[in-house]
Amino acid sequence: MYSTSYRQMLGNSIMSHTNMSKDLDSKNIINYIFNIINENEKLLKDTNSIDTSNNNGFEIDFSTISKIKEELVISEDIYRKVLSMNKNENNYLEGRQTDNLGTIGVVYNGNTYILLELALKSILSHNSMIFSSNEYMRGTNELIIILIRRALKEYKVDENLIQADYSGDYIGLVENNISVNKVILIGNRELQNNVKKQAKTNLVCRGYDSFEIYIEDLTNISFIKLIVQQKKNIDIYIKKSLNNPFDNATEVEDIDEAIAQINFNTTGYSSAIFTDNSENGSQFLKEIKSGNISVNASPILNKLLNIDIGEMLFVKNMYFPNPLTPSNEKNRIEMKTPKLIEIEKQEKIKEDMINQIKEENKITKLKNQHKIENLQKQLKESQNMANKYMDILNKSFLSRLFSGLNKKDLESDKKMLS
Repeated sequence: MYSTSYRQMLGNSIMSHTNMSKDLDSKNIINYIFNIINENEKLLKDTNSIDTSNNNGFEIDFSTISKIKEELVISEDIYRKVLSMNKNENNYLEGRQTDNLGTIGVVYNGNTYILLELALKSILSHNSMIFSSNEYMRGTNELIIILIRRALKEYKVDENLIQADYSGDYIGLVENNISVNKVILIGNRELQNNVKKQAKTNLVCRGYDSFEIYIEDLTNISFIKLIVQQKKNIDIYIKKSLNNPFDNATEVEDIDEAIAQINFNTTGYSSAIFTDNSENGSQFLKEIKSGNISVNASPILNKLLNIDIGEMLFVKNMYFPNPLTPSNEKNRIEMKTPKLIEIEKQEKIKEDMINQIKEENKITKLKNQHKIENLQKQLKESQNMANKYMDILNKSFLSRLFSGLNKKDLESDKKMLS
C-alpha cells in the first residue's frame, strides 16, 4: 500500500491535467520557462554548488540545458493532432488522432537534465508528471521545479502538473495502474529488473548514463581509457584474442557474441564499438538495440535523454457514420481533414482582415461625415451672418436714400451690396 503523501499527489495530479485548457499554447509556456531559467542562472549555479559541495550532485552544464531547449523549440506540436482521415468503402469516415495519457510517473536517479527534459515534454503533451528519486541533486531539482511552477502559474495552469517525491519509495507509482497511466523508469539494469518485478503500470525503461563498449581493436586504447576514467556506468566487452587491459571486462569470441551479449544486458541508452573492420562497424550499427550507437567514438557524447514525446501520448481511432442519401442530408457528418482545417483557418484570417478594413472604413466614413456636417454648420452660420449684414446695409441704404444722397453715392452703395 502506498503512502498518504502519494495518494494526495495522485489526486492533485489528476485534477491538474483534467483542468488544463485544451486550447493552451504549451510552447509559449516552454519558452517562458527557459527565459526564467536564464534569468535565474546565478541562483541555479549557487544552489547547484551546495549540492556538489555536499557530494550530492554534479556541476550543471548550461550548454546541455541549451541543447534541451533547441530540441523542444523545434519539436512538432502533436497534442490532439489529426494523423489521418479517410472515407472507407462503407461510406464511413475513419480518423486517427493523438491525445494525452493523463498522469505519468518517473522513477530516476535525480539527474537534473532528466527532470527538465521530461517535465517540459509532459507540459507539451498536456500530461501531469510525478518524479520519484532520492536526495541526489535535490536542491537543484527543487529550484528547477519552483521555476517551472512559476511559469505554470503565470499561464493559469495548476502548478501540481509537475510534482516530486524525494523519499526514494517508488512503489506508489509503479503499483498504481488506476491513477498512473505510464511510468518511465530511468536507471541501470539492476534497478530496471527490481522495478519490473513490482510494476503493474505500463512501463518504459531507459538506461540514461549507462554505456557499453565493445573493443576488437586496440588502436584507440588510450582514448578508451580516458572514457573509462570518467567513472560512468560502463560495461566493457573485449575480443578474447586481444591483450585485455581492463579487470572488469567481459571477453567475447567475436562481433556476433558481442552484439548478443550487449543486446541481452543493455539498458538501451548508448553503445560503442572500437574496430578497424568497417563491416563489423556497420553490423554493430545495424543490430545493436540502443538509442545512441557510435563507431570509434565515445558513447558519452549525447547528454539528452531523448524520450520521444510520442511515448507520452496515445493514438485513438475514430469512426463517423456519414449518410449521404439526399433525403437525410441534414444528418450528414463530415470530419474535417488537416488540410480543410488549415484552409478554414486561412479563410478565417482573411475574413477577419476584411472585417477589420470594413470597420476602419466605417470609422473613417463617420469621421468624414462629421467633418462635412461641421462645414455645413459653419457655412450656414456664415450665411446667416451675411444675411444679417445685408439687412443692416439695406436699411442703411434706404435711410440714406431718403436723407437726400446724390445719385453717385447711391450707385456706390448698390455696388457694395452686390
